[in-house]
Parts: sequence; C-alpha cells; structure tokens
Amino acid sequence: MKKALLFACLTLNLIFAYAQSGVIYNFAFRIDNELVTQMKVQNKDYKILNVATMEDLPKELSDTIAIVSEQLIGKYLNAEITSLMPEEKLIMGALPEHLMYLPANFFKKALKLAPDKNHYIDINCYISANGGAQITLLPRKYSKVKPKLTLNIKVYDIDKNLIETKEAVLKDFENLRSQTFEDTYGIKGLKQNTDVVTVSETIDANDVLRMYVLGLIEALK
Repeated sequence: MKKALLFACLTLNLIFAYAQSGVIYNFAFRIDNELVTQMKVQNKDYKILNVATMEDLPKELSDTIAIVSEQLIGKYLNAEITSLMPEEKLIMGALPEHLMYLPANFFKKALKLAPDKNHYIDINCYISANGGAQITLLPRKYSKVKPKLTLNIKVYDIDKNLIETKEAVLKDFENLRSQTFEDTYGIKGLKQNTDVVTVSETIDANDVLRMYVLGLIEALK
C-alpha cells in the first residue's frame, strides 16, 4: 500500500513538473547603428561602398533567437515555453538595429492570448557599440567600436508577480567567431566557426546570434 501511494505521489509530481508552461510575451532587442552596415551608393554607377548585413536575415534571426530562448529558458524553468510571435502581416519590416519580428505585447494582451500559464516572460537585450573590450581586426588595427551586450529576463506569474529576474552583461567578444558551443540547440550558426578576421566594424546576423546565446547562457547560470 505504501509503495503504491509513493508511486502515485511520484507520478503526480512528474505530471505537475511537465505541466508547467509559459510564454515569452515581450522581447525587446536593440542593436546600435554603429554596429550595423548600411547600404550606400556613389554617383550614377551605384557602387556599393558598404554592403548591408543585418537586413539579410531579419526574420530568420528573430525566429532563431526565439527558438533558442524557448529551449534554454524552458530548461531553466522546467517548463514548456513558447513565444507570442507577431503576425507577419502586421510587420512592415525589420530594421537592423531593432529586431521587429520578436514578441511585442503588453501583459494584459498576453493574458488574453495565452491564459492560465505558469510563467510570463519579458526579455530585453541591448547590444551597444561602446562599453566593451577593443577587438583586434588586423595586426596593429583595432576596432573603434567596443560591443557590449546587456540582457535582462523577467519572469512573472499570472497575477504579474515577479517570480525571478536574470541578468547578464558581456563585454569581451574578441573570440566571438571561434567560440565553441557544447550544445548547438539544432542551430547551424552555433557550430564552431573558424577564426575569421574582418576589417569591418560591423557585426552580422550570426555574430548577433552567438552574442545573444553567450549572454543567455551566462544569465541562466
């Protein structure tokens, strides 16, 4: 009888654990203009001086960032996490310094769209051009910009009581492109890269992804 009761209790605990769920209802992600190239033209020949980078995959980047956030935060909270992604028809286009394809809802709207969740998550990520360490571009050539990532994650319950806050600030991205990730979370961009040296002062979509994942791992320690 005791064994049966113990088994029943363990089963209920497991059911309860896996019944936990949550949503990322708001996700502000900003990148300073200095870190992003803009396409420029010169006279009638339309010669490209600087090729745009971040504009290439704005939606794919947003989708990937949302997926990896769901996985890591879900693992940390022991809950199934989804994102309240905006409808594409409501998006005019993503600016490179602001990833606009990520969730952008007020808490009250989140309750209507996803009622009865255990966790309501608000994320704020900002990659600034200053405040970090100087990066070597070539021998005796150093970057003028010094990227810094600031990440803040807030988790609320259904009554908007703050359950937890997780934060991280990363300032050193010297070895960003050769960083090895033990788990790539099924994302190709997180495989170990070669030591790519660039003369560009900008970062591309894959750099942003890797910077964010490093910040997320640090915040959730």
